[in-house]
Amino acid sequence: MKTLLQTSTLVWLLVLLVSCSHKQASVGDERLKWNQATTLGDYEKFGVKDARWDGPVKEALASYAKVRSGMDLDQETKLYLIGSAAEDAVKAGCKDPLVEYLNCSLGLKNSGKTLKEKQDAFSAMAKDMQASSYSPLRKYYANVGAAVTLWSQRHTNLWPQVREFRRDAMIDLAAALEDKTLPVEEAYHATHELFQILEHNTRELTNAYDSIEKPLFKNWPKAGTAYLIKGEFYLEYAWRGRGNANADRVSDEQWKMFFGRLGEAETALNEAWSLNPKDPLIPTVMIGVAEGQQKKRPEMETWFERAMQLNTNNYEACRNKLHYLYPEWNGSREDMIAFGRECVTSTKWGGHVPLILVDAHSKLASEMAQDDRGQYWSAPEVWTDIKGAYEKFAQLNPDETRFRYPYAFYAMRCRQWADFNEQIQLIQKDGADFNYNYFGGKEEFEKLVAMVKRGG
Repeated sequence: MKTLLQTSTLVWLLVLLVSCSHKQASVGDERLKWNQATTLGDYEKFGVKDARWDGPVKEALASYAKVRSGMDLDQETKLYLIGSAAEDAVKAGCKDPLVEYLNCSLGLKNSGKTLKEKQDAFSAMAKDMQASSYSPLRKYYANVGAAVTLWSQRHTNLWPQVREFRRDAMIDLAAALEDKTLPVEEAYHATHELFQILEHNTRELTNAYDSIEKPLFKNWPKAGTAYLIKGEFYLEYAWRGRGNANADRVSDEQWKMFFGRLGEAETALNEAWSLNPKDPLIPTVMIGVAEGQQKKRPEMETWFERAMQLNTNNYEACRNKLHYLYPEWNGSREDMIAFGRECVTSTKWGGHVPLILVDAHSKLASEMAQDDRGQYWSAPEVWTDIKGAYEKFAQLNPDETRFRYPYAFYAMRCRQWADFNEQIQLIQKDGADFNYNYFGGKEEFEKLVAMVKRGG
């Protein structure tokens, strides 16, 4: 189970600045200027302006450009303020599609809407954005948001609309990549998200890459990031060729496709690394390639060490290593827990890295029979690990508060009611609207609290 911190609708907003090769990358100021031009600048040109909301909206868009550019470290607070400003503007009557996008994606009141209400809002917003004069990349993200929201329930009759929004997103991204002024970092984050969304649909995945490959290498032929994008595609494409069956049920033809495409990924990533050995994303992705190719652990560790040296808060690299250590791949449950504990005790690593220990326990529990999971979570050493991970996270990230929801959730799972009550009280003390949906709705949460009062 991913924690709340990893399942944000706009997880792509929590980005790293990517350092690329000479003359094939935008420095921070250039990326900021581009984002300012395509948010606040375009709002000034094309936006639906009104004195009732102009001031807060312009301030929110200025902050949004900084967050998009990786230049504001206090992202959680800024995203809250951006969403609040957009929400107030829409409530006041603003129909600007960019403001509507920020409201749909970040507005706090949206968490209380039904899925149908969210789907309707995202669909209307994406259509408004598509008809606007905003940049293709802004249209791309609007269409992606709509497609993801409509596809929230896999068994749905909305598939034709999902497919339409995905198609428009591909077209918009290809158009965005034709812009030579587009920062290559923006190209990476957009394509990375698209590949994730399409990871289970081979036809759409390959169509997406085919549509972007030409403009990508035309405009950034010597950028490590361009080859990183290619490497990520072939890594995902390899898994599409292999399928999800157990190894003994994978055909010879599937294995051939798997290893052939992994070879393409490895070649692209090695080229990316030769062009830019300062980009932590390249060794991060290479860990996944090493896993698929069943490389010996020392080779994986080499890429892992490179990734962590370049970014000591590299949660993705740690998550990839944890996956490598799954018993069904190259490790064991003991390896997983040992690595998770290293992520907590390390004096070099920070950010979300301590939560890897939570991920390790969650994975191991999920592999057990339903009747055995309660016993697993009730083991004292498991709660010691979970609590230690969240306390270390709190120490490293004193300004973040949303982690208290999953902290309380795991306290509930482990039947640690004193810790559960403590986290709930801290959430309520924070003053923000309480997210009852995290516990299955207000009614279910109140039942849980009543049970705790009765002694669990």
